[in-house]
Amino acid sequence: MMKAVWKKRFSILLNRLYLYPEPEPLPHMWLFWLATGLVTLAVVVFCSYFILYLTGQHDAIQTNAEDLGIMDQAIWNTVHGNMLHQTVCNIIHDTNCYSNAGITRFAIHVEPILFPISLLYYLLPNPKTLIVLQIIVVGLGAYPAFWLARLRLRNDLIAVPIAVLYLLYPAQQQAIVFDFHAVTLTASLLFFMLYFMYTRRTAWIFIFAVLAMACKEEIPILIVMLGVWSMIFQQRWRTGLALIILGGVWASANFLFIVPHFSPTGKPLLVGRYADLGKGPLAIISNIVLHPGSFVRNYILEHDRFTYLRTLFAPAAYLPLLAPWVLLLALPTLAINMLSSYPQMYSGQFQYSAEIVPVLIFAAIEALVVIRWFIRFVIVRWKRRAIVNVSSESAWLLSADWQPVRLVQTNLLLALLALMLFFSLRADYYFHGHLPFSQGFSWPSVTAHALQAQHFINMIPPTASVSAQSKLVPQISHRESIYLFPYQRDEVEYIFLDVTSDIYPYYTTSTYVEDVKSLLLGGKHTVVAAQDGYLLLKRDSAHATPTATGTLDPTHILVVAPHLPESFCSYIYAAPQEVVHPLDVTFTGKDGSLDLVGFDVRAPDTFHYLSDYMSITTYWHVVTPISTALIPVFFLNGQDQKEYFASNDVPTIFWCQTNVWKPGMVVKITTRVFGLQRLPVPKGLAYMSVALLPFTPASGTMVNVGPIEARLPVHMVNAPKIISVLRDVNAVQLMPMNLVP
Repeated sequence: MMKAVWKKRFSILLNRLYLYPEPEPLPHMWLFWLATGLVTLAVVVFCSYFILYLTGQHDAIQTNAEDLGIMDQAIWNTVHGNMLHQTVCNIIHDTNCYSNAGITRFAIHVEPILFPISLLYYLLPNPKTLIVLQIIVVGLGAYPAFWLARLRLRNDLIAVPIAVLYLLYPAQQQAIVFDFHAVTLTASLLFFMLYFMYTRRTAWIFIFAVLAMACKEEIPILIVMLGVWSMIFQQRWRTGLALIILGGVWASANFLFIVPHFSPTGKPLLVGRYADLGKGPLAIISNIVLHPGSFVRNYILEHDRFTYLRTLFAPAAYLPLLAPWVLLLALPTLAINMLSSYPQMYSGQFQYSAEIVPVLIFAAIEALVVIRWFIRFVIVRWKRRAIVNVSSESAWLLSADWQPVRLVQTNLLLALLALMLFFSLRADYYFHGHLPFSQGFSWPSVTAHALQAQHFINMIPPTASVSAQSKLVPQISHRESIYLFPYQRDEVEYIFLDVTSDIYPYYTTSTYVEDVKSLLLGGKHTVVAAQDGYLLLKRDSAHATPTATGTLDPTHILVVAPHLPESFCSYIYAAPQEVVHPLDVTFTGKDGSLDLVGFDVRAPDTFHYLSDYMSITTYWHVVTPISTALIPVFFLNGQDQKEYFASNDVPTIFWCQTNVWKPGMVVKITTRVFGLQRLPVPKGLAYMSVALLPFTPASGTMVNVGPIEARLPVHMVNAPKIISVLRDVNAVQLMPMNLVP
């Protein structure tokens, strides 16, 4: 008897979980074709915009060694008989630099989809081929988003905004704009799989499951989850079990055989990102089970990780949380990202959330289904209470198809869709967005400086091994050996740098400058060419001589000026019409004077000092030649009348010091991006100020506002009212800032 009771209860539970029976088809009426046309238009606009934008970034030398340079070299090597071989690695703080000869990509990630992609390189061997392919594949994911929403919401036109939401979703855009990664393709491939799972097209399910699993080693775990999900919520036992077996075998092959076989250490090279949790899977599970409170505090409620969760859900107005049975599918990727000690994985940027996007959009669709059902339930219940005695003639009032019910449902769903689109666009505006209206957005421009790079590239033999700066690597990655500077061992023949560019993987300008100047002063390299901030060096220990004399002491090397051609500093000069926020303030020294003729502070009006960042550009006019090297120091004047050092990290000063600036010219210099997180400045109104100091080892430490008596005296000739000269401290107060936490 008891057994029969439990059997009945289990049967009832299964029936309640059976949420996704085979859907009733919707006819393809004229509204369907209109909606399909609108989705197609959205896909075309999306693809066209991002193809122009991202290929423009590459032409403007704004793509990166990690990972476009890596992927391009690995695919190029595959076409040339060296299977997925890469030599790019970050020797400062990465874990994959175990061999001078490089490694096979399978030692880091298992991405067999790169083999069919490599066939494109027989026709179009160019990094932009990968960029265009990625955009088109991801853009096509709007179609399954539309088809699935159409079937679930039973409305053609309402499904269109769902497709647009997918295209606009910030996590998806963050993935496609960051170079090329095979895993980014899963944003579309998994969506196709979800649609074919819902419509029960078994062959297509497995086709897209295989394509998705071929994109990265952890995707098979997600396929296992999809198999379990299909068994529970669709009661498709054979299909679900087949997916579980396929995903389990594929994942086991990845982690137990493929990665250990190709890894130079016999272990996954990225396993160190989870060392804080324990040594091995069993230790990790044990630590989580035995210390749940600590785990929740450190890996869920911790500020950056919790912000990551908000970054994922906020663009859909948190509606996906109404469908937790769908969000379960994202658990493997969420765990991989949030348990990592590598902050980029839970930053909300880059490619790490690509496979979560289709789950979030599916959950948003299901949230709308739940809301739609709830509206119908409430209205029908209300009608039943209102009509006590229902005659057969008035029974239609209780129908869920009653016109006012459908009208309320449709209007509310449209309002919710509009809300989700608004939140998605709002997230783009505030969070590193890449749409034209996004905060800080700028269209990539191929400058004269960017065009100059090709002149240097032409000097490098195509078979030579090169160590290059991050932004330059994708421009010359079609070679067997390309390295990321500061890699500079004996096998590297050429070193190609741009001192005006991003200094990744260095954390600070000072360490970068020390390493480059050590090369110039060390006597093992000759300068092949130096112009407009570019440096091309060739290893030639037999004939090279130091370009400057003096000590290599790190405390002094920052202020040493290597003997480079005058043309090396041509990048510092600006046309007078480029000056913004003009003013005329003179700094006078013992041997000359400089005029501050303009400035531009790139910072929000209300500055959140715990999270915001800024940079400052200043324009200087050389009145009379200056024999002393000077450095600008930026600091905040707080409400407590104290000075708080902000930055003197102005890279130009380390290479083109003021004593080589040409009289009569306008010089444009910009700080590195910096924050105010570590400053104890009181919240509220503060003023960003600038002073000039002699450039000495002490001022080059980047932690010093300098003594007031050492600062150059300042005199205002002409300036807007918001600018004021602080004569008592020899500084210029540039602009007010409202500081908030």
